[in-house]
Amino acid sequence: MNQTDVQIWWQNLKLKFPEKKLENLNNAFDLIKEKSTDLNLNGNISKNHLRFLIEVLNNLQADDEVITAALLFHLVRNGEDLSDEIRSAFSDKVLFILDEITKVTQFEWMNDAEALRNNGEALRRLLFAMIKDVRLVLILLADQLVILRAAVHFPEAEQKRLAQLSQTLHAPLANRLGIWQVKWEIEDLAFRYLKPEEYKEIAKLLSERRSDREEFISHSIQQLESKLDEMGVKAEIAGRPKHIFSIYKKMQKKNLTFDGLFDIRAIRVLVDNLSDCYAVLGIVHSLWKHIPKEFDDYIAMPKGNNYQSLHTVVIGKGGKTMEVQIRTYQMHEHAELGVAAHWRYKDGSKQDVSFDNKVNWMRQLLSSDDADNDDLLAQFESETEEERIYVFTPAGDVIDMSAGSTVVDFAYQVHTEVGHRTRGAKVNGNIVPLTTTLETGDRIEILTSKIAKPSRDWLSEQAGYLKSARAKAKVRHWFRANDYDQNVIVGKETLDKELKKFALEEVDLSRFLKKYNLHEVDTLYARVATGDISVNQLLRLAEEQLRPKEPEYFKVSKPVQTSQNNSSPFLIEGLMNVMATKANCCNPVLGDVIGGFITRTRGVSVHRADCENYTRMISEEPERIIPVSWKEDTNISFPVNIKITAHDRKSFIKDLSSVLASLKANIDALSAKPDTTHGINNIELTVRVHNFEHLNQILSRISTIEYLISVRRVA
Repeated sequence: MNQTDVQIWWQNLKLKFPEKKLENLNNAFDLIKEKSTDLNLNGNISKNHLRFLIEVLNNLQADDEVITAALLFHLVRNGEDLSDEIRSAFSDKVLFILDEITKVTQFEWMNDAEALRNNGEALRRLLFAMIKDVRLVLILLADQLVILRAAVHFPEAEQKRLAQLSQTLHAPLANRLGIWQVKWEIEDLAFRYLKPEEYKEIAKLLSERRSDREEFISHSIQQLESKLDEMGVKAEIAGRPKHIFSIYKKMQKKNLTFDGLFDIRAIRVLVDNLSDCYAVLGIVHSLWKHIPKEFDDYIAMPKGNNYQSLHTVVIGKGGKTMEVQIRTYQMHEHAELGVAAHWRYKDGSKQDVSFDNKVNWMRQLLSSDDADNDDLLAQFESETEEERIYVFTPAGDVIDMSAGSTVVDFAYQVHTEVGHRTRGAKVNGNIVPLTTTLETGDRIEILTSKIAKPSRDWLSEQAGYLKSARAKAKVRHWFRANDYDQNVIVGKETLDKELKKFALEEVDLSRFLKKYNLHEVDTLYARVATGDISVNQLLRLAEEQLRPKEPEYFKVSKPVQTSQNNSSPFLIEGLMNVMATKANCCNPVLGDVIGGFITRTRGVSVHRADCENYTRMISEEPERIIPVSWKEDTNISFPVNIKITAHDRKSFIKDLSSVLASLKANIDALSAKPDTTHGINNIELTVRVHNFEHLNQILSRISTIEYLISVRRVA
C-alpha cells in the first residue's frame, strides 16, 4: 500500500468509532507513520500483516483500545522501543493489553505446541493475563489467523508447527470463548496443513456438488420465505457455509461417508426475538418431515460457551436432508463474536451474564489449589473439549460438562466437598453405579456421607469413576493432604497386589526411582496411592526388567519370522520355518513376558516367563531356551482363564457381563459354582483379550464390582 492508500484505509477504519474514542487510535497511527511506513519485517510477519491484523480485529468488532494495542504491538514486536514519553500518550488499559500480549508472545511455548504441553506454568501466566483483560486474546487469535492464512507460502515443516500450535491452543481458546468466526477458519487452515490429502478430498467433494447443493438450498429458502411471509413472521434466511474440519470430525466420530452426513446442506434463520425462534421451528417442521434424534434446543440449554440456537434436521426435496439453525440476531452475534461482543456494550450498567459464563472457567481453573502445572494442562484440555453434555441438579440448574463425564465428575463439578462426600447417586430418580456415564438431559442427585473420604479407586483409569481432569486433581489433592504414611501403606498394597496378579513381584523397584526423580521407594508408593504415578506404567517397566535375557549362543543380528503362517503372533530369533505354538499350560497373551522352549517333536513351545512348567524345563535343559518376541502387528485375540470369588447375589453375573461388554471382551465360557453354606459364588471364566493391557483393564474393572472377594488370572 502506498501512502495515499494507507491514509484512505485509516480514515475508513476511524469512521467506525465515535470522536471521543479516537485519541488513542490517532496517537498510535501517527507513531507508526513516524517510526516507519514500511517496517522491515522478518519471519512469519509479512509487510501487509498489520493491515490484515486490524481488519480481522475490526470484523470481530474490537474496541478502540484493542486496535490501539494491536498497532503498538506491531511496533514493539519489530524492535521499536517505546519510551516513557511515548507511553504517556496512551491510556493505562491500552498499555496493559500491550504489555501482556508482548509478554506471552515472547515465550518459547507460544511458538511450539510440544513446548506448551510441557509447560503448565506458561499456560497459567496466559490465563492470568486473560482474566485481567480477556481482550488480549482477541489480538492473540487474530494474529495467529493472519499468520495461518499466509502460511500457504511457508515450508511444510513450518506449516505443521503453526497448525499443531493452533490446534493445541488457539482453536480451543476460540471455541471456549465463543469466537466461532475465528475458530472455524483456524481449524480449517490447521487441518489443511496437517492432513492435506484429507482436506483436498473433502474440499473436492464439496466443490463437485456445489451447484446441486446451492440449487437445493435456494429452492428450500424460497419455500420457507413464502411460508414465513404467509404466517407474518419476519426473518432473514441464508445458506450456512460448511467447514471442512467439522465435516471431517463428524465423519470420523460417527464413522460416516460424506454422503451419510445430514448437514452438508444447511440454512440459518435469524429473527428478532425468542418467541419467533420457536414459531419458525414449528413452521419448518410443518413444511418438511424432521428427524427427531437430530433436534437440539441450545436456547433452553446453552452450550458451555453460552452458544444459543435451535438445530433441527429435515428431509427435503428428493429425500435429501438439510440442517436448519434458528436464532435471534443477538444470539447470532454472540455465536460469531463470543467475548468480543461483550465490549460493544461494556459501558452499560447491565451485567453481561453471557460474558461472565464465557470467562468463569478460566477463573475456576486458576482459583483451585488442587492443580499443579501438569493438572492445569489436563484441565485446560478438558475444559476446551468441544463435545459437551448438559445435565441438571435436583434444583433444575444446568451443569455443563465434558462428554463422557460420570456421576462422580458431576459431584465434583457441583462442589469439591460434595465430591469428597459422595457415596451414591441417582440419575433420573434411579440409583446407579458411580461409574455411570451421563447424557444430556439427565437429572442427578448425589447421595453423600457426613465424612469427606473419597475412594482411591476413583483414581484408577480402568475403574472408570472419573473422566474430568479437574475432579481427578481434587481427589489427588485430598490424598496428598491426608496422611503420607497411610499413602505409603496403601500404595504398597496396591502395587504389590498388581505385581502379584501378573507374576512380577520379583521386580526391583529401586531401579525406577531415577525415572521419577525420587530418592526412596516409600515416596514411589505414596505417589501410586495418590494417582500421580500410574500402576500400569510400573507394570510395564517391571515387565521390561524381568524379561528373560537371551543366551549368547542364540544371538543373531536380525530377527526372522519363524513360520510361513502369517497368523502366528510370534517371532523367533535364529530359526526359520519352525512351528511355534502357544503353551496351553499358561496361555500367554500379547504383551506378556514370554520365552521359548525347543521341544523334540512340536517345534517351539511359547510360555509366559512366570509359568511353572517353563521355569522347570529351562532349569533342567537350559540349552533348549530360545528368545521369542511378539509381532508388532499381531491382530488376534487370546483366550484367558479368570477365576472370581464373590458373595452370592443374583445380579453379580449381570454386572460382570456388563463390565465385559463395556470393555469389548467376548466370553468363551462361564461357569458358576455357588457355595450355599458360606454364601459364596465361585466363577470360572474364559474371555478373549487383545493384549496384556486389555487383560489388565478387565481385571481392574471386575475388581470394582460390588460384593467381589477376589479375581485373578489362572492357567
